[in-house]
Parts: sequence; structure tokens; C-alpha cells
Amino acid sequence: MNIPSTVRTFLANSRLRFKGRQIASADSPADSFEAIVALAGVPLSRVVKPVLVKAGGARLMVVIRADQELDLASLKELFKRDFTLCSEGEVRELLPNCDLQALPPLAEPYGLRSVVDAAVAEMPSLYFATGTASLLIATSGAEFVGKLHEAGWKGRSLVKGGSSDSSVVASPGEAMRKKVQAVNELPAMPGLAAEIIRIRNNPYANASELTAVIEQDPSLSAQVIRYAGSPLYAYQGKINSVEQAIVRVLGMDFVEDLAFGLSLGKAFKNPKTGPLGLDNFWQHALYCAALTQALCNQIDYAVRPPASVGYLAGLLHNFGILLLGHLFPAQFERLNKAVAAEPQRSLLELERETIAVSHTELGLWLMDAWDMPKEIAEAVSEHHRADHRGDYAVYANLIYIANALLKRHGIGDAPSMGIPPALQQRYGLDDEKLELALANVLQGREGLEFMAAKMAA
Repeated sequence: MNIPSTVRTFLANSRLRFKGRQIASADSPADSFEAIVALAGVPLSRVVKPVLVKAGGARLMVVIRADQELDLASLKELFKRDFTLCSEGEVRELLPNCDLQALPPLAEPYGLRSVVDAAVAEMPSLYFATGTASLLIATSGAEFVGKLHEAGWKGRSLVKGGSSDSSVVASPGEAMRKKVQAVNELPAMPGLAAEIIRIRNNPYANASELTAVIEQDPSLSAQVIRYAGSPLYAYQGKINSVEQAIVRVLGMDFVEDLAFGLSLGKAFKNPKTGPLGLDNFWQHALYCAALTQALCNQIDYAVRPPASVGYLAGLLHNFGILLLGHLFPAQFERLNKAVAAEPQRSLLELERETIAVSHTELGLWLMDAWDMPKEIAEAVSEHHRADHRGDYAVYANLIYIANALLKRHGIGDAPSMGIPPALQQRYGLDDEKLELALANVLQGREGLEFMAAKMAA
């Protein structure tokens, strides 16, 4: 059996320093991993192996020395979840085209998360299988962990009879943070968005000037016109142009924020599919923006925040996800798969486990780089916290409420959660007002879905 192409490509791209150890063929094929190692003339204590485990929809690869046994209790203590061993059929599905007697201890090329036993990194030299019974790879423990499991958890004994020191903590994704810190150039703000900022900063600008900028992008023009005709505004006449949408229905401030937010999205090229792909991202972003806007309008007029700012905050609140996919596609793919496998868990929790950087951190980084208004940056950073208080907390709080309401209809990444009564009371939003805002948004479902499809295209 040849080395699987998935393994071969991953090793070639890893820049790992290693040597291959060819295994001489025997009269009868080896029927176990131990037999392959024996044929290679290597002690089991110098070989590492993968153990595949599961908990709910999660699948995890644990890497330990081949002469040791995994302690499932240590995994439970570390992750607060009950793991069991994967079946042979599940292993075949997770590591396709690999010899079951020679499974490669490589998680990333198969879209898995890994945990590496503390002892592995300390091995001066080690061997591991490559998916075929005819070849082992030799390298150092430091190289193996540093280059092949840089985004995995490390630093904890996971084997029976190992250290039980609970002060040793897994450190996922240290390399991811280093990658984030090493990036010195973020996506530039699209030219159209910059032109809209120029108009926003000009107190003498008029609807004709804004129209001229928006009409540079036919897709954006269509979305502005369609939004003006949505049930959110209940306009009875016919809107045929961007200028009519501005003057008769939406107003300059709102169209500036709408067009600005939508044009920012064009800075990123991300995958379309999966729970975090562009299809779902833009559906969630547009529904959340519309509902945050509608919630602003339900607040008493005397203390009502600008609905256009609420819309923009709702539209941009998850832009950290776009930045992740744009700059770090491998980590994005890993997170996308994790969310698909465990949709009931919170996104922040899965991010901590898989990439060690949250979309709120990445989003705030982007907002700062683009010099976005403080109220938008605060909403991006704090929208998962129902108890957040700050100078511009209203936008983050309303996004929290909007996401909780949308989750009831299967939209968005929020875990199934209630809305704290104290949060509703803070803004005078009783259940009747929440339901009215939600109903108004859902009436415009056709238009929002149209806009989402255009943005994801």
C-alpha cells in the first residue's frame, strides 16, 4: 500500500526534518501495529500512535507512546466530557485510505483536533506510522509536536500511570496566536466603502452624490432598492431607483450605513459552505442587522439609539469569522467542521478548543485596523455577553437579544438561550415588543434571503 496522498502532502508542506525507515516485507503481512514495529526493529517505547475518541458529535485524536495506554479519565478531567473509543468503522471513516495497522498520528490533514501526551514532546527521537505498513517516519519529539501538532493541546499526561498534576494545563493553538501576531497587513477597506465614508464626513453631501457612489455596484444598488421595498417600511409606492429609496423611504444616514456595511464584506473571499460559510454567514448577518434595527425602533423615543448604527453593528458583529477564513483557511476549515459536528455548543467554546482565538478578538482587531467607530467595535467585541455594560453597550446588548430571538428560527450561531429579564427591562423591551420586532423582520424574509444570496455569490 502506498503512503496516502493526504499524509504525503501534509508532510511535504510541514517542513519537518525526518528520515524514513522502510519495513522489509515478511512472508505473511503484519496483522497488528505492534507486528509492524517489530519488523522495523524499533522498540515500542520509541514509537507514537493515535487513539481516536468521541464525545457526542466531537471526534478527537490523542497521540501517546505506543507502549502506553490512554487514560479516558484524564480526558474527562481535561475537557469535562465523557469520551469513548471510536469503532473500527468510525476510524476508517475518519482516516480514509489508511492501513488500520499503520494509522498516522496526524490530526490536521484529516480535519481533526489533537491532544498530544506530555511525554511525546520530551522524546529525543520517535517513530510514527504513515498510513501504510511499509514505512515509518523518524524525527524528534520537539519536531513532531512543533510542526505536526502546532494547533493541538499539549502539556498534560493522558496515559495510565502518568502524572496527575492538575496544574499542567493544555495550551491549544499557541501557534495560531503567533500567526495572528505575525500578520502585518489586514485586508484593505474596499474603495467603495472609503467613498461612502467620505460622503458621511461631508455635511453638505446629498442623495444624488450617495446614489452616484452606490450605483457603481449594480448588486449593491439592487439590494438598497429591495430593502426599501421590504415590509419593514411598509412603503406603498414603487421604488425604481437608489435615489428614490434614499429620499422616499430610507434616508441618507441609513443608506450610508447599509451600503457601507455591505461593501465591507467584499474585502473577503471565504468558502461558501458549512455553518460558517458565506451562505450562512450573510443570512445571519442580514437578519441580525434587520432585527437589531427593528429593536432600536421599539425603544422609547427619548432614549432610542440611532437605528442605522444598530443595523451596521448587527451586520458587522461577526466579521471576525470572515477575517479568520480570509487569513487562516486551515483553521477556518477546522472550526467549520467542529461547528457542524456539534451545533448545540457555543461558538466561543469551540473556538477556544480548536483555534484558541475567538471571532470577537479577530473582529475587534479588524475594527481597530479599519478605524471603525467605537460603538461598532464594542458591539463586535461584546455581543456574546448579556451582562455587558459600557459606553455603547446598547448595540452589543441588542445584538445579543436579536441572536437569541433568531436562534428560535434556526438562524445564527448563538446557543439556545433565554433572554435575561433584566436585559429586556434595561431597554423597556417587553415580550410583546420583542415579538413585534421579530415578526416585522420575518415578514421581509424574501428580501433578506435575496440579499444574502447576492452577498454570498
